[in-house]
Amino acid sequence: MCNEAVARAVLESDAKVAAFYPGSPTSEILDTLYLLSADYADLKMEVSANEKVALETVAGASMAGARSFTSMKSVGLNVASDTFYTLGYTGVNAGCVLLVADDPHAHSSQSEQDGRFYAPIGHVPMLEPSTPQEAYDMARYAFDLSERYKILTLIRTTTRVNHQYAPVAVGEVKRTPFQKRNWKDVRRPYFTLSDTARRLKGEALDKLGKIEVEFDASPFNKVIEGDGRVGVVTSGVSYLHAMEAAKILGVRPHVLKLGTTHPLPKKLITGFLKKLDKVLIIEELMPYLEQHIKAIAKDGDCGLEVLGKESGHFGYVGEYNVAIVSKALSSVYGVKSPLDYDAVQAKAVELKQVIPKRLPVFCAGCPHRALYGLSNKPSRAQITY
Repeated sequence: MCNEAVARAVLESDAKVAAFYPGSPTSEILDTLYLLSADYADLKMEVSANEKVALETVAGASMAGARSFTSMKSVGLNVASDTFYTLGYTGVNAGCVLLVADDPHAHSSQSEQDGRFYAPIGHVPMLEPSTPQEAYDMARYAFDLSERYKILTLIRTTTRVNHQYAPVAVGEVKRTPFQKRNWKDVRRPYFTLSDTARRLKGEALDKLGKIEVEFDASPFNKVIEGDGRVGVVTSGVSYLHAMEAAKILGVRPHVLKLGTTHPLPKKLITGFLKKLDKVLIIEELMPYLEQHIKAIAKDGDCGLEVLGKESGHFGYVGEYNVAIVSKALSSVYGVKSPLDYDAVQAKAVELKQVIPKRLPVFCAGCPHRALYGLSNKPSRAQITY
């Protein structure tokens, strides 16, 4: 499972502190590291009171010189955002990685939040895997990137990435002993205020400029050559949908698969766009890539048509699948799909009519569940403080 692959990468990266507040679709990372912590005494793992506390715990560990990791769902980063934005200024010391998982279609969340926008306004780099293997590789790389630039590094996933299963080639686990740190030995100040905040913001932006140069040559960004002058730019699980849809339709667009989504590799993107007359941006949730690529195309004088959500080829609600992507590609190419997805969907709706309706419930073991039950039945329970 992708979440297990991430946990393995955290272990191989010799992270010493991991803190979490549980939340789907990342909960299995917590579960896996909890099980691993029983066998590796040098890994200190805790379930925190909330996501803000979890991020502050791992940030403190990093500042003191110990590699650290946390993950949370999209709305969890809202809770941790106060700490997140400050860390974008102060930076960190040892490698510190935050994985945030969005939930298109709101399968287990109260909103379809797009966490990608946190990276640019938080001044931190962002990586976006499509497969369990990429998630493992990116997690290992994220610790190295964070440590080299002394910057918090964000990995952004979605539900269909977190819950994928696939064979993953892993490395060797080489752990070092846990060494307790003394905060008095931390010589660098970690605070922001007034002229200090302005200076630190400038330093963070300078780091991102250097990281963009590195991302322009990153193997996580992949160009797949096709035919003609139609292209696709995509990332995350949408890349997998795009490749399958193109195969079904029998078309071969040029494809740019982005794995580094902040800062975007502008030089790579510009070179890709200059070969095209049309480019289709395939991404779930908000038009994050689409808006950036329109700006890059304008600045680079690429002179092409950019299609996506704003052109009506894709919607803003729900998650994508091969059928949705296939319809958009069919429109661009003017070809008909050999598969009748509408008929399949209609049959699925018909078959579901016999299934009893089941309202969503809190996950078993969720700490909110018991509290909600008690507060909803005040006559049967007495709550004391």
